Amino acid sequence: MKKRNKQKHLVIQHLENISWEVLAQYPDVIKEMIKSKAGVYALYRKQKLYYVGLAANLMGRLMIHLKDRHKGVWDRFSVYLTFHNEHMKELESLMLRISKPPGNKVSGTFISSQSLRSTMHKKIKAENDNKLAQLLGGQFADRLQKMKLKQKKSGSGNLARLFEKRRVIKATHRGKNYLATIRLDGKIGYKGKVYDSVTAVAKVVTGRKSINGWVFWKIKNDKNFWVKMSEWRR
Repeated sequence: MKKRNKQKHLVIQHLENISWEVLAQYPDVIKEMIKSKAGVYALYRKQKLYYVGLAANLMGRLMIHLKDRHKGVWDRFSVYLTFHNEHMKELESLMLRISKPPGNKVSGTFISSQSLRSTMHKKIKAENDNKLAQLLGGQFADRLQKMKLKQKKSGSGNLARLFEKRRVIKATHRGKNYLATIRLDGKIGYKGKVYDSVTAVAKVVTGRKSINGWVFWKIKNDKNFWVKMSEWRR
């Protein structure tokens, strides 16, 4: 047996592309179907969208538009009856922002939506910087990595997406050399295990409870010299 879909649908009934003359000649027919019912409506002029609105009483609102400033401007209408009014205002705003009808004086506004334009701008800039770093390399790539590092907060993820490929780091402790790998996700690989930071790996190597991994580990700079990571990120 198929399970019944209990999801509440937004639009439960609709009338589309109806002449305004139906309202004048057969008002009782339209009234019986949409009187006191809420929803979104659209007015058209010569097959082009002219006005968008919402109303708790669609019939009453349409009759008003036969007499107000829109009188004689629109010739057809559509109505979309809704099950509930929870998102009606934002639905109207969405339609206004997409279609920009000439009959509406105001544009749609959202209650709490965040614009992603600035985020997109930052991501595109970062992508372009990465492409330049791959093409130019050398000091440009090194400066870019340092800039990214300064912008990141300290913690487990401060090396994430900093490099285009894995980077080897090394350290010397009690006369013995140690090698580890900075992965693309910013975590550190050492002897088959993964650690959240360079400091965490430094603690494993030295057995100390307190140590600065940025001073303990070294990395090659743009001149191919091994330098302390604390100096490299300046």
